[in-house]
Amino acid sequence: MFRLTGLLLTLLVLLARFAWLRVSKRRLTLADRAAWLQSACSLVLRRLSISLTTEGPSPRTGLIISNHLSYLDIMLHAAAGPRIFVSKSEVRSWPLLGWLARCGGTIFIVRGSRSGATEAAIGIEYALRSGITVVLFPEGTSTDGTTLRPFHSFLFEPAVEAESPITATAVSYEAEDTVERNLCYYGDMGFISNLIDMAGHRSIHGRVRFDAKSRVYGNRRHAANDTWERVARLRLHADMDMPRHARHYSTLAGEAR
Repeated sequence: MFRLTGLLLTLLVLLARFAWLRVSKRRLTLADRAAWLQSACSLVLRRLSISLTTEGPSPRTGLIISNHLSYLDIMLHAAAGPRIFVSKSEVRSWPLLGWLARCGGTIFIVRGSRSGATEAAIGIEYALRSGITVVLFPEGTSTDGTTLRPFHSFLFEPAVEAESPITATAVSYEAEDTVERNLCYYGDMGFISNLIDMAGHRSIHGRVRFDAKSRVYGNRRHAANDTWERVARLRLHADMDMPRHARHYSTLAGEAR
């Protein structure tokens, strides 16, 4: 409860900072929002006592592709550098996180809507051509970390069209008192109950591992398949780096489509 109270007070401070930013600038650019989100998520992680380690070269531009384990993934990636995100439209109405996402310039996509996906693709391409780094979770949903779902290729198209580099990344978690699966947010879990549970764990550590080399692709399906393989390899490395008691020996099966 102490951590959650501190989090609520922190969000009030962040709200005031964002309001001041809006007043001081006539128009907020995506770069302004990405920089604000980096500062905001770094502070939120500290309030939740979650530490962050990054490995590999963090890209300054292009499309970042990541596996998806929890809403905390967004905070880890945002704290690692100024960037905006692509997220399902439902996140817009989430308590706390939805507000951060809206202020941070998130590109929302309506699942199951072709027109919604097209609109999101246009937004992604605009951001990439503007030099903004964009983070995409192409599995379409979060998992418990024991598998890597196929990547949907449609939203790779903006990076192909803009000839932007694509970087594979893998997120992983560990804590003193539990295994990674218990730190994930997936299935029909409730957001508030999961947040309360998360705040009760000790010494949560998040890690974002970046692939050594970004790549430019000429075909979205090739981009999705190749990036899936690279993310899978990064996840396997992350799994082997975990303490033995926390390993789950992921079964990374399936093909990108």
